[in-house]
Amino acid sequence: MIVDPARPRAGRTSGPPRRTLLRALPAAVLGIGALSACTHASERLDAESNAVPQVDLSGIEKVPEIAALVPEDIRARGELVNGAALNYAPGEFIGDDGTAIGYDIDILAAIGRVLGLATRTEAAVFAQIIPAIGTTYDVGMSSFTINAERLEAVTMVSYFQAGISYAVKTGNPYDIDPAQLCGARVALQVGTFQEELAIERSAQCREDGRRAFDILAYASNSDAATNVAGGKADILMADSPVTAYAIIRSRGTLEAIGEVEESALNGIVVAKDQPELAEAIRAAVQHLIDSGDMERILAAWGNESGMIPTAEVNPEP
Repeated sequence: MIVDPARPRAGRTSGPPRRTLLRALPAAVLGIGALSACTHASERLDAESNAVPQVDLSGIEKVPEIAALVPEDIRARGELVNGAALNYAPGEFIGDDGTAIGYDIDILAAIGRVLGLATRTEAAVFAQIIPAIGTTYDVGMSSFTINAERLEAVTMVSYFQAGISYAVKTGNPYDIDPAQLCGARVALQVGTFQEELAIERSAQCREDGRRAFDILAYASNSDAATNVAGGKADILMADSPVTAYAIIRSRGTLEAIGEVEESALNGIVVAKDQPELAEAIRAAVQHLIDSGDMERILAAWGNESGMIPTAEVNPEP
């Protein structure tokens, strides 16, 4: 949460976008606004759902030469309007007070301070954000992976990098190797790219004459993480921001294992006919990277590993 007054992952080219799979699930299944039911694990990892990071942005000041790049109509309005699907913790989700929170929301507010603008996030259906950029919304900041298909429709400014990552119970008591999961109990969220990938890899295990994955698909990543920490599953498989957030909230019961796979850039969406706005946002993001504020925000959410050194407009996917 910000103290400031003022996912999908692209997946493979042969399959649907990772966040598209997740967004297709109804809000009730994703547990938005409520805690989803789970097994009788000794302790839920989302028990401290009220303890969201408090990121102080008050020291981030307007940079006049960057603010001057903002189109006149937006400067006159004094506000940057964002569309986001608020069901993807820790990127963007709904806090207990009903407001949008997450590292994307904090980064957006920091960008606004650099540009001398207030920021406002409106809840949206993920698939409907891009078509509304430039009309309903000035930008779309909702963990969008930069890919060729999206770049045909909109401009994207890179600010973060994410992929698939893994976590196990601290100490790895079951001696799990993420590269060798045949026969392992793999916990993940139902309807995500990870489930699709796990099914594919499990089939390969069978073809190779080995035991298939024991796929444990839960209604939420929180449930999946809880059951890994409780020993009911061997390994958590999730988007890297989700895994990192689960670890930081696990009170030391989970640890990362293996490398991040299929890493790709996330981007802030801007309309193609707004090159000045895209450049203003790029310059603001780069300022936050250079000043250390981007790392500070991401670290508060356990996701400093997603830092990139350079913000670009329409980078190669």
